[in-house]
Amino acid sequence: MSTLRLVSPVAGWATGLEEVPDPAFAQRMVGDGIAVDPTSPELRAPCDGVIVSVHASRHACTLRSDSGAEILLHIGVDTVDLRGEGFTVRVREGQSVRTGELLISFDMDLLARKARSLVTSMVVVNGEGYTVTDRVQDRAVAVGDPLLSIAGQAPVAQVLVSTETAEQRVRLLIPHGLHARPSAAFSRHARLHAGTVTLSGKERSANGKSVVALMGLGARHGDTLTITVRGEQAERVARELAELVISGLGDPVHPIAEQPAAAEQTRATESSTLPFAPGTEVLLKGTIAAPGIAVGHAVRVVEEQPELSESGRGVAEEQRRLGEALASVRRELEALVEKEGAGSAARTEIFRAHLSLLDDPELTDAASQQISAGRSAAWAWRAAVEQHVKVLHDLDDPLLAERVGDLRDIGRRVIARLTGKGGSRVPAELPRDAILVADELLPSDLAAVPPERLAALCTARGGPTSHVAILAAGMGIPAVVAVGDAALRVPDGAAMIVDGDRGETRVFPPNETLEATVHAIAARTARREANLAHAHEGCRTADGVRIEVFANVGRPGDAAAATAKGAEGCGLLRTEFLFLERVTAPSEAEQAAQYQEIADAMRGHPVVIRTLDVGGDKPLAYLPLPKEENPVLGLRGVRVSLRHPDLLRAQLRAILRVKPVGVCRILVPMVTSASEMRAVREIIEEEREALGITERISVGAMIEVPVAAVLADRLAAEADFLSIGTNDLTQYALAMDRGNPHVAAQLDGLHPGVLRLVGQAVEGARKHGRPVAVCGGIASDPRAAPLLIGLGVTELSATPAVVPDLKAFIRTLTLPQCVEVARTALRFESGDEVRALVTSTWPGL
Repeated sequence: MSTLRLVSPVAGWATGLEEVPDPAFAQRMVGDGIAVDPTSPELRAPCDGVIVSVHASRHACTLRSDSGAEILLHIGVDTVDLRGEGFTVRVREGQSVRTGELLISFDMDLLARKARSLVTSMVVVNGEGYTVTDRVQDRAVAVGDPLLSIAGQAPVAQVLVSTETAEQRVRLLIPHGLHARPSAAFSRHARLHAGTVTLSGKERSANGKSVVALMGLGARHGDTLTITVRGEQAERVARELAELVISGLGDPVHPIAEQPAAAEQTRATESSTLPFAPGTEVLLKGTIAAPGIAVGHAVRVVEEQPELSESGRGVAEEQRRLGEALASVRRELEALVEKEGAGSAARTEIFRAHLSLLDDPELTDAASQQISAGRSAAWAWRAAVEQHVKVLHDLDDPLLAERVGDLRDIGRRVIARLTGKGGSRVPAELPRDAILVADELLPSDLAAVPPERLAALCTARGGPTSHVAILAAGMGIPAVVAVGDAALRVPDGAAMIVDGDRGETRVFPPNETLEATVHAIAARTARREANLAHAHEGCRTADGVRIEVFANVGRPGDAAAATAKGAEGCGLLRTEFLFLERVTAPSEAEQAAQYQEIADAMRGHPVVIRTLDVGGDKPLAYLPLPKEENPVLGLRGVRVSLRHPDLLRAQLRAILRVKPVGVCRILVPMVTSASEMRAVREIIEEEREALGITERISVGAMIEVPVAAVLADRLAAEADFLSIGTNDLTQYALAMDRGNPHVAAQLDGLHPGVLRLVGQAVEGARKHGRPVAVCGGIASDPRAAPLLIGLGVTELSATPAVVPDLKAFIRTLTLPQCVEVARTALRFESGDEVRALVTSTWPGL
C-alpha cells in the first residue's frame, strides 16, 4: 500500500472541507480532502501526475497521480457560473506535470466580486480505495507546504455476473452542465449499483461512478445524455438515475429556452404558447394532488366566458330571475349531495359547502345592490362573486385562496342558469382513458363525469387541498396540479402519463414507455386487489413483530373508507374540519355527534383525536389571533388552545362524551414542553371528573418540533404515548417552510437528520415504556416503513388508500433486517441516498 503526500496548491488559510459553503464539498459528496482560502492567484500541482481533465469553465482541473489517485482542484464556490471569466488555463488534458507546476491563473479581485467564495478545494474523487491522513488545517500555508497524505490504491474493477443491460435517454436541464456538484451526486448514486454505469453524450462516454470522468464529459445545458447500466436490476437503476438527472442532481433545472435574436423575439414568444409537437417527450413537474399512475389521452377543458349585458330589464324582473336561478342551482346541488358513487363522502361535504356559499347573505346582498343600481342579474352576480374572490386573494392565505375555485364554481353555475350558456366545460362524450387538462378544474367539472371514463387530471394551477383534489382522491383518480402554463400547451388527444405519486406528467412519451407503464399499472392493480383481500388481517412482520397500521382521518366520510381498507384504528383525526370555513365555533353537541359518528364507523377500533391545531396557515374567522411576522413559529396548536381554554374545554368534553368511554384517545399538537402536557392533562382530569367518568383517558403528545424529539423522555413521563408528525418535524428540522414554493420541493421526511430525530423520540419514550406512532406523511410511504420499524416505531397511521399495500409490505419484513437498514440510513447525508438504500434492499417497491 503506497502513501502519497499532497502539498498546498495555493497560498492561504488551510481549513476543513466542512467550512466550504457548498454542500457538495462540505458533506464530502465529491470526495475527502481539504480546502484553502487563497491569498495567491495561482493554482499549482499538489503532486506529480497527469492532467485528466480541465473543466470547460476553466475553474477546475483534475490530475491523476502515479499511484492512481485522482485529485480534483476546484477554485472557489459557484465559479462555474462565470463561464471561464477570470481564469487562464496553463495546461492541457493529457499533459504530465511536476509538483508545484502552474496549472491555472485566476483574477482574485474579479472572483471576490462575482463568486460566492474564493475557498479552493482539493479532494480525492476516487476515494473508495484511499484513506486521507495527516491533515494540516486551521493555519496559514504557503504554496508547496504539506497539506495531507493519502494511503491506499485505486479500487479494482468488479467482475460482472449478470448480463442484464438497460438504457435511458435524458435531457440535461442543469444550467451550468455537469460541474462538480451534480457530477458528485450522480456518481454517488451510481456507486450503489454493483454493475457498470456509463454516461454518454456527443460521441463521448464517461464512467458514471467517476466524478472526474463525468466532469470531463463536458455535458452542457440542453445536451441529450444516454445512461447505460449493466448488471442486476439494470432497468431499475437506469430509471432511477434518469430521474435524478431530470430533477437536477441537487442543482436547479431550467427548461430549454434558447435566447432568440431580437428579430426572432416575436416568433419565439408565439412558439411558447403553441401546442407541444408529437414525437418529442415533454416532462411537466407539478404538485401531487391525488396519488396513482394513469395512461390516457388529453381532453382539453377550456373556460368560455359568456358575454353579459350590464343593463337590466328592471329591478323586479332581475331580482326574480336571480331568485329562480339560485333556486334551480340549489336543487341541482341538493341532488349532488344525495347522489351515491365514488368519493361520495367527500362529494357530499363539498357540495354542502357550495350550498352554504349559495345562501351566503354577503354574496346575495352584494348582487342585489348591483341589481338595484340597474344591472342585469347575471352581471350583478358575477360582480358579487369576483368581489368576494378578490377579498380571499387579498388575505394572502393559501388555504383560503383554494376556496376561490368554489366561489367561481358557484358563480358559473348561476350564470349558466341565467344565460343558458356556460354549462359543464367537460365534453359530454369522453373517451374511456380521458385525462382532463385545464388551467384549473372546478368541482362541477367532475360532478357529471362517469368515473370509469376518467383516467387522471392535470392542471396548470390549483392546490393539493383544493376541493377538486379531494374529489379526485375520493374517486381514485391520479391528479397533478400547479404544473404551470406549460399544461395549456398540451394538445387534445395527446398521449399522456400522469404520475400522481411523483407529481409528474409526461406528454407524448415513447411507445415503449407507454407500454411499460400500462403493464406496471396492471401488475400494480392485481397486487393491490390481492392486498385488499387480506387487508383485514392483523399486521405482523415475517418474524412475528406486531405493527399496528391505523389511518389518518380528516372528515367523517374518511372513517368508513379507512375501515373498509383494513385500518386497525384512526391514528390521527384532524378536527379542523369542524372549525374551519365558518363564522362561529362548533358547539360541544355538534362536535360530540361528529366524533361519535367517526367512532361508530371505526367499529370499536381506537380513535386518536387531535385537539384543535390552528394558527400558522390555518386561521379562524371567529378566533382573532395577533398578526405575526412568522405565524408558523408563533401561536399554533396547543399554544392557541391554552390561550383560549374555553374552546379547548368544549372540545375535550365532546371527546369524553363519545361511547364507549375510552375508545377515543386525545392527542395534543405542537407540544414543546412537559409543562404544556401537564396543563392539558389537568383540564382533561377536571372535565372527566365533572362528567363522572372513572376510566383513565389516554393522552398523547405530538412530536412535531426538534426540541420535542430531543426531550421525548420528559414528555413521555407526562404522556401515555407519543405520535410523530413528520410533516412539521421535517420543516422545522430543515428550516424550510413547506408553504414556500421556493424550498418546499426540497423538504424530505427521509432526510437522515429527520430520521435521527425519530430515533431520539423512540429512545426517550422507551425509558418510560411508552409506544410511539408516526402519523405524518412518511407513514404513507412504504419506503419509510422498514426505517421506522427499525427505529422502534410500533404504529403507522397512513392515508386510508395505502393501508392494504402497507400492511402487505410490512408482512414481508423482519425486524433485524429493518434495524440494520435503519442504522445504515442514519449514516447517510441525504434522503436520496436513503431511498436508494431501501429500493436496493427491497427492489419490488
